[in-house]
Amino acid sequence: MTETGTGVRIGQIADQLSALARNGLHYATNEYDTSRYRTILTLAIELLSFVDTRDAEAIERLLTDGVGLRTPLIGADAATFDAEGRLLVARRADTGLWCIPGGATEVGESASAAAEREAWEETGLRVRATRLLALYDNRLFTIPSPETHMYHAVFQCELVGGQLTTSRETTELRWVDEAEAATLPKFRGHVDKVPMAFRLYHAPTAGAVFH
Repeated sequence: MTETGTGVRIGQIADQLSALARNGLHYATNEYDTSRYRTILTLAIELLSFVDTRDAEAIERLLTDGVGLRTPLIGADAATFDAEGRLLVARRADTGLWCIPGGATEVGESASAAAEREAWEETGLRVRATRLLALYDNRLFTIPSPETHMYHAVFQCELVGGQLTTSRETTELRWVDEAEAATLPKFRGHVDKVPMAFRLYHAPTAGAVFH
């Protein structure tokens, strides 16, 4: 396994240990089990610190916020196409890599509404989700995520209004055709999401893809 692959696997193991500990704390009925699960959670935090560049407090928040029954998180992306069939992509402020605008859903918010909101926040455009293109598992991407287990819903969106504007999360926005998109350095799962979005855009009757 490569060094990168080892880091990803360590992150995944830490996340799984955290989930086991948090679920155990949720159901624990005595102080002995509670103590054991808290120890597992502490070990998960220490393990993730070996491969995560964030400080110890940030890692602890990542793995302990909302201690209770733990399930995968949900993310939503807005694959917005213009009248010429070009896809809207954003350059991330944190990594400089390119992605489809999107992010984590909020409690009480539908996945499609989250995709529309994220597009507005990151690009200044109002969009409407019209079709579910994909439901992905972040651990099964070509470039898997090493941290929290997450499902990603990708929606095809149509432009409604607004003005293209960067945000604190984005430094550049582009409408790209399929050829240009292929040349851009992409962030993690967007290596899979971007070509999928073009493929299904050109196949309007095709069903959603999923892991």
